[in-house]
Amino acid sequence: MKSILHTTNEEKNNYDYEDIAADDNVLYFLHSKVAYTALDTALHEVANQTMIPGSLLHNLKVTPLDAGWYFSGIVENIAEGVDNLKVGDAVHGHLQYSSKTKQGTLTDYITVPASECAKIPEGINMDVAAAVTTEALTAIQAMRDKGGLSKGKSILIIAAGGVVGTQAVQIAKVLKAGSVHAVCSTKDASNATKLGADLVIDRTKKDITKALDAASYDVIFDTTGKYSLMKMRYAMKKGGTFVSTIPKITDYPPFSWIVGIATGKHSKSLMVKCNRQDLELVGEWMKSGMTVPIDSVYDIKDIDDARERQESGKKSGRAVIKVADGW
Repeated sequence: MKSILHTTNEEKNNYDYEDIAADDNVLYFLHSKVAYTALDTALHEVANQTMIPGSLLHNLKVTPLDAGWYFSGIVENIAEGVDNLKVGDAVHGHLQYSSKTKQGTLTDYITVPASECAKIPEGINMDVAAAVTTEALTAIQAMRDKGGLSKGKSILIIAAGGVVGTQAVQIAKVLKAGSVHAVCSTKDASNATKLGADLVIDRTKKDITKALDAASYDVIFDTTGKYSLMKMRYAMKKGGTFVSTIPKITDYPPFSWIVGIATGKHSKSLMVKCNRQDLELVGEWMKSGMTVPIDSVYDIKDIDDARERQESGKKSGRAVIKVADGW
């Protein structure tokens, strides 16, 4: 088995997975059955063994260190007791962003719980299926679960031109939000409108920390983690929720209680969790036309070029890695 190991990018055949008991509800991807993965900005922190946030996203003590989270592939072997999947099924998902995660998807095979992947719907390409996982689940769990977004409520999505933001705009419309306002740069404005935003706010022309209408939003979703409740509270309705992809001290007790009492508004953050139910939702929405931005596809042998593209700031969408037949 070949894997991309960090930080040297060496190829080695020294992974050894133990047999897993059937009652662990685990399915297996075996040799050459990981079809696609995708690069994540978190890869830099793990590859360079940055303790924070790298240590929160992957176990940095495992040797050899192999990262990567996104995947699509073919089920090769499956444990007894798993009744929703079978050998030969095409599935997708992402490994959990956790200090307990010891494997990576820049490799020929992985093992994942059956509850943390889902069958890829017919008609959806495997590169797209790999690319959609983290961003779409982040958007769902941030807006629906943390923000309480539901029919008729209003939402502001910050950085709607990014990979999470583009999914968030589409998902907010599916959740029947009353109004979906998108903040992005000039170059992304037309795309945000095409994806369904009711109003697009050009961040290069308007300071969103000062110039929005007061008390406008039930939910503000900051996909960048650069803003805060304290900066954006003026634009939120009473009882509204600010959700960020980056944890802040005001998200946790007792500070969250103090902020809630003082402002009448809430600040929350999330660490996305992969689960079958949300992946199946995403699959249905993709069949209905939800789009996924893919910037480029690289063979895994060209991982250095892919990482350069990922970190260049020039990409528009996700850089996808072809693992099967890509060495």
